[in-house]
Parts: sequence; structure tokens; C-alpha cells
Amino acid sequence: MFRLFYIFYHVLLLFMVPFLFLQFLCKKKIKGFKEQFIIQFFGYSNATRESNKILKKNLVWVHAVSLGEVQGVTPLLEKLHEIEPDRMIFLTVTTKTAWDYMQQYVKTIILLDAQKFKMEVLPLDFPWAIKRFCKDLKPSVLVLMETEIWPNLIRSCKMNKTRVILVNGRLSPDSFRAYKMGKRFFRGILNEIDVVVAQSDKDSDRFKELGYEKEVPVFNNLKFDVRPKKHHLVNGGELRSRLAKKTVWLALSTREGEEKEISTSWRQRMFSEKDEVLIIVPRHPERFYKVLREVELGGCTADTKTNFLRQKNTYSKGCPSILIGDSIGEVQMYLAASDMVLIGGSVISRGGQNPLEACIQKKIIFFGSYMFNFENISNDLIKEKGAVLIKTYQEWFSEGEKILNDENRWKSLRDNAFDFISRRGGSSEKYADLILNDQQSFNSNH
Repeated sequence: MFRLFYIFYHVLLLFMVPFLFLQFLCKKKIKGFKEQFIIQFFGYSNATRESNKILKKNLVWVHAVSLGEVQGVTPLLEKLHEIEPDRMIFLTVTTKTAWDYMQQYVKTIILLDAQKFKMEVLPLDFPWAIKRFCKDLKPSVLVLMETEIWPNLIRSCKMNKTRVILVNGRLSPDSFRAYKMGKRFFRGILNEIDVVVAQSDKDSDRFKELGYEKEVPVFNNLKFDVRPKKHHLVNGGELRSRLAKKTVWLALSTREGEEKEISTSWRQRMFSEKDEVLIIVPRHPERFYKVLREVELGGCTADTKTNFLRQKNTYSKGCPSILIGDSIGEVQMYLAASDMVLIGGSVISRGGQNPLEACIQKKIIFFGSYMFNFENISNDLIKEKGAVLIKTYQEWFSEGEKILNDENRWKSLRDNAFDFISRRGGSSEKYADLILNDQQSFNSNH
């Protein structure tokens, strides 16, 4: 039966080739058109062959699909390099934002030298492309982040005797329901993974319910180990100084439709001419300038962060009412410049965003009831009084106003948020131990 499902999966992939090609044409390219096409559709990559020549053994392959996963996995990359600096690390990503972030990350943090760290775009899950990619790379272990469960990727690694480990395992309610519908097929794929480690008891139970036959241990979310980088804190401080406002409000990772409502509520608030500024950071880069136009049409003075910092003479005596964050991978910088933080996509049903980076910087955190992509974190954060639950954007401002005028509550929320993340760190070291040691060692120690 499992073999029949695999045949069906391959037939489905063949039918999807034209649609995937159209999608490829429409998306922004990470590399040149020809180079990326050859990698994604056929699996030929200079980076894999170069990595194999440099170090044929001892290579750790880490796959993190998008910006959020890449940011979450950086503490693990740093820990792996700290423990074994000669270990080759090969990272694959899927989205341009993830690629751009890591390019900047390596330059500014100097994580690894070019001989010990390589990065590439992951091919699509076509059997011929994945087989070629895996054959050229020959990793000792493949580390998958969260829910990156691709049948041909996993099977090709197993055929090459590569250990497969799923770290920070997570199954949202929607993902769980979808996988459950194809449980008979998914169970076979899942059990080809050597180790699954979940980020919560609920996620562990879901993996078991889907048919994973081994134990599913639980480590804290890797994102608890993310810490702000010095250059982001410095740049955030400089932005705050340029803004020269008493209070800075930050709407972080906003989705389509949110900005209009937020700016409308903001315009009503600013009738009283408060010494404040609002920063809106849209989740998707392609929407930066659309959001700027939308906010301006709504009657607010606005500009992008980049233009604001560039035009010192224009803004020598003040700043616009709303600033649009138009840079990628600078969440920590925007947080460093702000006081009151709204988690985007949580007041409307979009699943929210990771609030942990705001916790470590002791910000006042607000989110709505739709934090299902970070269900356990948000629930625990509310229980420990490290965040404020709201229903509307107007409530963000009204509740925030109360906190601004209550010094004890202000201090309590900040301290509780910081304590929440500080007590839960350390999973990157556990994961590094798991990855760098064999399966028997892991079982005996855990």
C-alpha cells in the first residue's frame, strides 16, 4: 500500500510540473534564472559538488525553508560550530527572504568561514532532482526544521545511509488535520526519519498519533535560544534617537488588511497630538510600498525607514507619524527602537508570529487570540503575565495607554516576558549533542 501511495505521489508531481514552473517564473529569484532553474528542477548545484570535494565526510546538512525557520535555527548553527569548528555545515533554504537574511547574517556575525559553511536553494521534491542533489552532497546527517517532511528528500537520504533528524518538530492544528487525512501514506514517510524531537508535549502526541513508532522526546523551542545581535541593538538605538519620540509603537509582521485598520486607529489616537510614532513592519517584503501608499491615502504622514534615515535634512525637526519598516531580517533592530509591540496576524486569523524576540528585549507585548502557529508559547506567556491579550487594534492603543501610565504594571510585564524566555533556553546544545553523536548515544543519554 505504501508503494502505491508513492507511485501516486510521483504521478501527482509530474502533473504539477507546469504549475510549479509557472510559479517559478512568477517568484523573485534567489539566484540567476538559469542557475536556479537547474538546481530546483534538476538538482545540479556547484555548491554541493564543492562541499563534497572540501570534506567528503562529517557534513551536516540543515534545511530551514523560510525566514522564520532560518532565524530559529541560527543558535543551532552557532552551537554546532562552537563544539566542532571543523565540521562542515551545509544549509538549504526555499525562500528569498531566508536566503537574503543568511547572506547578511554570515557577513555581520562571521558565523563560519567560506570553507566550513555553504548554502544552497533546495530542489523541488522531484525524485530525479533530489537524488542528484543528495548524491553530490553525501551528508552524514540531514537536519529538518519543524515540519519540512518531503518524501523524496527523506527517502533519498536513507538510500544514501544518511541519518535524518527532525528538530523543533511542530504540527499546527491545520497541518495535523491535513496529515491525518493521508495517515496511511504519511506514516510510512514519518517512520523513515531516524529521530523526531518535538517542541511541546502536544506536538509529540500528534506525531505519535500520526503513526511515528519511536519515542518523540520534547526539547524547548530552538527560538528560545535566539539572542539579539549587537549591531541590531546599536542600529535600533540610533533609529530611536533619530525618531526622538517619547513612545514608539511597533506593529510587527503585519498581514494584508491589518495596516489599514491599524493606521485608522492610530490617526484617531493622534488627534490629541501625542509625542509618539508608529512603526509598521509588513511580513512580506513585496508589500512594503503598497502599505506605504495605503497608509498615506488614509491621511497619515508616512515614509519608509530607509528613506527616513537617508533624508536627514528633510526630517531634521521631526519624523513622520508612521514609519514603514522596509528591510529584511531586522526584527531585532525594530524591537530595540520600540516600546509597545503588537504581534501581527494575531488579531485576524493568520496564526500570529514569534513573540520571543520581543521577550528577550523586555518589550510590552500584545497579541490577539489567533496565535495558533505559536499556540503553546502564547498560552504560557499569558499565564505567566508576560503579554497582554487584546481583541482589536483600538484596544492595543487603549490598553497600552493604561500601561504607560502604570509604572508597576509596565515593569512587571517587561520582567515577566524576560524571565519567560530566560528560563527556557538551552535546547540548541541538546540538539547539537543529538546531531553530532550517533543514535545509540542519544538513546542512552535521553
